[in-house]
Amino acid sequence: MGAKVTLSPQWLDVAGRRGDSSLSRQGSSGVVLIDSLSALHVGVKASQGSFSLPFDGWLLSGGERRSIEAATVAGDIRSTLRNIVACEGEPHCTPSGRSPHVWVEGLTVTGEA
Repeated sequence: MGAKVTLSPQWLDVAGRRGDSSLSRQGSSGVVLIDSLSALHVGVKASQGSFSLPFDGWLLSGGERRSIEAATVAGDIRSTLRNIVACEGEPHCTPSGRSPHVWVEGLTVTGEA
């Protein structure tokens, strides 16, 4: 009574190579590495494609990682997909899928390192 049934992807498998193969996390500076997104159920406006989500991640500086505290990433899903620069390395397995590291330009990130 009153229950909803929805369909959604449970396991994503991202494969392939795209873009600049010279990009690497090891020697990069000024790059934000997003480990995990939070609150996917509240931070996305499905009718508009825009999102603003808290995340856990790192600021890369010359190969060193500095933790980013209280960070948020925002953007539009269509422009985010268009701004994929490269896929780096072999896919890694996670609880929700399999994917290489994906490089994206033009995301808005706020937080303190």
